[in-house]
Amino acid sequence: MPAPATRRTQAERRDATIGALLEATIASLAERGYAATSTAAICARAGVSQGALFRHFKTRQDLFVAAAARAAELNVEQARSAFAGDVRDVAGVTATLGELRAVVLSPTNQTWRELLVAARSDAELRAALRPARLEFGLQMLALATDQWGDVLPPEEIPALLSLVVNVFDGWAFAAPDADAASAPGPTQQAAMDLLAQMIVARYTQESR
Repeated sequence: MPAPATRRTQAERRDATIGALLEATIASLAERGYAATSTAAICARAGVSQGALFRHFKTRQDLFVAAAARAAELNVEQARSAFAGDVRDVAGVTATLGELRAVVLSPTNQTWRELLVAARSDAELRAALRPARLEFGLQMLALATDQWGDVLPPEEIPALLSLVVNVFDGWAFAAPDADAASAPGPTQQAAMDLLAQMIVARYTQESR
């Protein structure tokens, strides 16, 4: 006879509910946008009652802030894979930039970007997102330092990371329907090639 199903503990059920709510929130924000993402839509997507939602999150904003923190964690995980390649030559740096472009264009990062845009005109949301923004920035800087720390001065790595991320974010805003899995167009590819050449040229300058 099959073994009886193991009943989940209260903590496991709680974690599963929160996980479903965060996943639904991230997906809804990416697809519907900040203004159109209601708690009712999130609950319907997650298969959770609104009563259950508000047992775990006091307000819609609390849920969004938690979703932002989770989206940032997922972005860091994806970026860690992107930074796993060799960057000793132009081809390696170009490949790494291509992987980072896919991270920035991903639906998860679209959620992160959607909340940051909403926070521009919402001081309360902006303040609530600040810890997640700081943590995200520190973790991304740590990844970039692991990647470029032995070929570039430490003071230059934050500037390089800012340059790369902001270029890719600009592309995402310019083409909000861009598919992260699609190959970059000729202009984007040429820009990544040029940026890779500039980065590797900087290695050469530092080694003199």
